[in-house]
Amino acid sequence: MQKDIKLIVPDSLHEIQLGQYQAYLASIENLDAKKDIEQINRKLIEEFCGLKPEQVNLLPLTSVESLLKVLSGAFSEEFELIRHFEIEGVKFGFIPKLDDMSLGEYIDLEGTFGEWDKMHKAMAILYRVVNFEKGDKYTINSYETNEELAEAMKMMPLSVVMSCMVFFYHLGTELAQATSNYILKVMKKENSTTSQLKEALEQSGVGINQFTDSLKAMSEDLMKLQLYPSTNV
Repeated sequence: MQKDIKLIVPDSLHEIQLGQYQAYLASIENLDAKKDIEQINRKLIEEFCGLKPEQVNLLPLTSVESLLKVLSGAFSEEFELIRHFEIEGVKFGFIPKLDDMSLGEYIDLEGTFGEWDKMHKAMAILYRVVNFEKGDKYTINSYETNEELAEAMKMMPLSVVMSCMVFFYHLGTELAQATSNYILKVMKKENSTTSQLKEALEQSGVGINQFTDSLKAMSEDLMKLQLYPSTNV
């Protein structure tokens, strides 16, 4: 006799935790997106619906198709920067002023933000416990390296992470454009096209371009779920 399987299917990135997505990426790391679609879809259902492999085998094909469509829809959402979220009743807030970021914060962020297996550490830098709040104004705890806190960030909604990625991507694009425009103005003003001047000016945009390229790659990884067609699992 077939046992009933209770499913909780997330239909929004608010209902998916960062840690779940990290586990999903790790589970398909060595799979080929074209040759191993069925295995990838199986892992998708296992990680986000909380099912064991043997339970996935018992699912009717029609249910599998429906599940994949719902999950794909969740990953098609777009978000503006989400500044607050809660983990087990504790409120976290995005850094109120990025200009106030310390050198230590920047260095740690640069070493973690571009890699999904370290994203919980990056989020522990960008989001910290809110210690004061009045209206739209709030302050957060000072930054300190805290492995326990970073691990807790794996429980944060994936929607917050995605909104943060989009925010920095747009910010980086705007900065890159502003840098490009500045270079053109200086070139015209100086009326010089020497290789030394070109090199000096162009280098000012290298970091920004690398950062936006990194965010593009991360966004492509996150959107992989939309590219995998629904197939038998």
